Order: sequence, then C-alpha cells, then structure tokens
Amino acid sequence: MLFISSLTKKLQRFFLNLSIKFKIIFIFTVFIFIYAIAASLLYTKVFNTQKITQLRQSSFQSIDLMKSSIDANIETINNVSKLIISDPSINNYLKTAATPIALRKKATQTLTNLYVTFPFIDSIYIYHFDGSNINASQSVTYSLIDELQAAPWYKKVISLKGSYFITINAQNTLLPNTRKNNISLMRVVYDINDILPIGILVINISQDFFSPIIEEVQAKYGSSFVLIDGNNNPIIKTKEPLEMFLSKPYEAYSEGTIEKMNGSKYFVLASSLPQYDWKIISYTALNPLNNTLNAFMSTLILLALITIIIFLSASLFTANLVTWPIKNLITCMQGVKKGHFKPVDIAVGNDEIGELKATYNIMIHEIEKMIKHEVQIEKQKRKYELDILNEQIKPHFLYNTLDSIGYLILSNNNKDAYTAVNALGQFYKSSLNKGKETHTLKEEILIIKNYLIIQKFRYGSILADSYDLSPETLSLPILKNSLQPLVENCIYHGIKPSGEPGNILITSSIKENKLYITVEDDGLGMTKEKMQHLEAETLDRNTASFGLRGTISRLKIYYESNDVYDIISEPFKGTVIILKIPIKEAI
Repeated sequence: MLFISSLTKKLQRFFLNLSIKFKIIFIFTVFIFIYAIAASLLYTKVFNTQKITQLRQSSFQSIDLMKSSIDANIETINNVSKLIISDPSINNYLKTAATPIALRKKATQTLTNLYVTFPFIDSIYIYHFDGSNINASQSVTYSLIDELQAAPWYKKVISLKGSYFITINAQNTLLPNTRKNNISLMRVVYDINDILPIGILVINISQDFFSPIIEEVQAKYGSSFVLIDGNNNPIIKTKEPLEMFLSKPYEAYSEGTIEKMNGSKYFVLASSLPQYDWKIISYTALNPLNNTLNAFMSTLILLALITIIIFLSASLFTANLVTWPIKNLITCMQGVKKGHFKPVDIAVGNDEIGELKATYNIMIHEIEKMIKHEVQIEKQKRKYELDILNEQIKPHFLYNTLDSIGYLILSNNNKDAYTAVNALGQFYKSSLNKGKETHTLKEEILIIKNYLIIQKFRYGSILADSYDLSPETLSLPILKNSLQPLVENCIYHGIKPSGEPGNILITSSIKENKLYITVEDDGLGMTKEKMQHLEAETLDRNTASFGLRGTISRLKIYYESNDVYDIISEPFKGTVIILKIPIKEAI
C-alpha cells in the first residue's frame, strides 16, 4: 500500500509539473487509450455477434437441407418397401402356411433383385408370423431373433397397422458384420386381396446411404453432422465418441452454442426429426474470418485508426488554442516580478481566457488601491503615534509637573523632589524612546507607575493604584504606549470629575491565546452616548478622550483586527477598559 501511495503521489506531482499544453495532450492520449480499449472490446463483441449470427444462420440452413435430404432418402426406402409388400411372389410366400420350395425360391429371388437394383440396401427380411423367414443381404447379418413375437420391435410394428417404423439395426436384433450401423425400416405386410396382415418386412439400409448427404451439406456450408436416435445412440458411427458432441443436454443446443472439442471451438446446433425420433447435431469450426467478416473487421480497424488520428490532431489543436493566449498573458504579466503593476492589453475573446485577462486587470487595479490604502494607513498610523506623543508632552503637563517639583524644593522636601524628577525622566525616557514599536508588558507597566508617581504629586491622596498581573504575561510583547492613555482617561474622565478619591486597578491574564489587560477605575463612569462616541471612526484633536480613541485605532491597525478592546461602563459606577491582544512570541 505504501508503495502504491508513493507511486501515486509521484505521478500526481509529475502531472502537475507538466505544462498545460502537455497536460491537454496527456489527457487526450489517456482518453484515446481508453477509447481504443473500449472500441476494441465493442468491435470484438460486434464481430463475435456477427460471426455467431452468420454461423447460426448457416447452421439452420444446413440442418434444414439435411432434414429434407433425409426425408427424401427415407421416402425412397419407403417406396422400395411398398414395391416389396405389393409383389405377388412375396404375398404368395406369406399366405402359404407350408411354403413350397418354388414359392420360397421365387420370393427370395425377388428380394435379391431388389438389393441389386438398389445398392443402398444391405439386407431384406420377410417374416412369417410363425417365425420363419426368407432374407437376402449383401453382407453377413447376424439375426438375434429366436421368437418373432418376443422381438423388441414386434408390438410397435403391429400397432402401426402398415405404417413404417424406423430404428437402428432392428433394435440390435439384426447386426451387420461391417461394424457400421444399418437403418431398419419395418412394417406389417398385408394380403393385397383381403387386406389382412400376413407377415413383417424389415429393410436394412447401410449408414453409407446417408454419407453423400452429409458430405454435400458439409461441402456447401462447412458443417459436420451427427445423427442420433431417441436413446442418443449414433445412427452413423464415427471415429469420435458420441460424448464429444453431447457434453450438455440436447436442449442446450437448440438455439446454438459454442463448445470446445479436442482443443478447438465449434458452433453446435441441434434439431429434431420427430417423425423418426431422431436428432441432428451440427457442429461448425470457428475458423479464421471468412471474406465477409474480414472486410467488416478491416473497416472497423480503419475507422478506429482514423478516429485516433482525429483525436490526436484535435488534442494538438486544442492545446495550442488554449496555451497561445495564456503564453501571451504570461509575457504581459512578467512586469509584476519587477514591481510594475500594469494592466494586460492583448486581444482576446469573451471566453475563459478573456475572463482571466479581465480578472487579472481587476486584480492589478485592486492591488494598486490596496497599496495606496496601506500607504494611507501607515501615514495615519504614524499620525496617531505622533498625536499620542504630543498628548504625552503637552506643555501644561510638563509645566504643572515642574511647578510641583519647584514647590517641593522650596519646602525643603528634597527627597520627594528627587523622586518626582527621577519619575519624570524615566517616564519621558521610556515614552519617547525610538526603536521597536513594541516592548514587554513589564516595561509598559513601569511607564504607568512613573506616570502615576508624577500625577500623585499633583493630586495628592485622591489617586491610588493597584496591580494584579499574571507572571507569565510580563514577558509578552505589547504595542508601546498602549496603557498610558487609558490610565490618563481614568484620571481626567473618571476620578478627577467625581471629586472623590479613586483607585485604578490594572490586571493581566491569558485566555484563548490572547493577552487580556484590564484598566479599571471607580470614578464617574460613562453614558452610552459617550461610549458610542468613543467607537466612532473619525478622530478630532479637540475631542475629549482623544488619547483613548487614538490608542484604540493604533491597536486595530497594528494587530489588523477590530476585536482588540471592550469597554464596560455605567454612570457613577466606574469604567473597565479591556484590551484583547493576540499573543506573539515573548521578547
């Protein structure tokens, strides 16, 4: 199985690596191959059907001719038997109980003259009902009849009342020494005067009488024949055993069938002669095609060759028809490799190639639009960053911080003054530092802590901050300056307007392969209208909460997703801002 799977994959890879032109030719070739196999099978079937039809027709004709010839021969024998039973010397011999030698001699002479006149007669027997008989024969015939009335054919002959009865060797009671069969015609002899039965006539005809018939039909139709009686005994003995021709029941051959005999195939057909209780079996060798079938097969082969040539020509024409405009398209598209996004301008129709050209040109147009859009987004992104930086370095924020530091110095609170100056320096150092767009969450939290140290010197005890940060999140990267605008929003739009002390809680965790950061205050909260305003796409520098909205826009652009934040807020119940940042590799 592994070998077959590997081979299949190699063939699939080989096919996919072919050019379209050779793929088309390959597919046409496969179809031609399949067509050739199917056509060969079909042609063979048609040929065999034609051949069997011809053989069946020929066999039926030959059997009909055989039947006619046999009937004619039997009728000849019947006429001879009528001559015998109507002959006065035969009648006189049978009517006399104690037959004088003269009558017996005369009757015997009559019989001798008949088989001389009709050489096909092998022997003639005339039986008295008392069992005595006279006979004349050309060959030695052995009579196995001890008592006439005990003969196996006696009752049958008597029951026919003058009609003849045909059997073989008088049902094996009269056997010739020629090792051939005799066809026996038997009938009752009637007194020509008072029409009373006076004896029985048996005429034995040599099987050679039918040989010329078989030879004639065989020469005409090329068929051989076997004659058998009702007990499947051969009427004409042959060198081959009868089983050679009767491997199946007789009925199996009534419509003709193909049999294998002595290593050769024959078409075998059987028919019956019910008036004699005989059967005829015709067998014809399946020889090489005769002239008619040769011509038929030659025509089919010629048609197959013409079809294959047409298929190959069609495949080459189709391959060139399809690949030529594609090659032109590829030539025109080569400029894309060098960064030249120009539309294709070649003459094509409204087919699939034309659609490919139109789609390519639309793609080029969309790429140009996308590039312009990306450039615009990048410009907007930088603008947001600068705006946020500007928000962070507002003069009044710096002035107020410096005033607070100056007050601490005048109050001789040098330690707090140093702490404030150090926090201010660290804050601007981290916020304004150039380089990467991201840093760790730990570094971002340090910015927030320095920022809140400064703000606490300004607002005193109204501000409190707390942190619940998951350790595994501290090394994860986050877009720089993402949290400070959110903390600033908590102070100026949450805690300060409330007029009461407030707490800012910052938490972090990992869920569903995202870094979740929450910035929560217990300040004034927001109305639904204000929250909807925050989610608006258009930014205005004079709009309140610009820093929050700008940060959200930066996050959407950088992480290429609109699902980067959630805001939960109600009036007088505080605000929770949740950032959902896709996790990238730790820094």
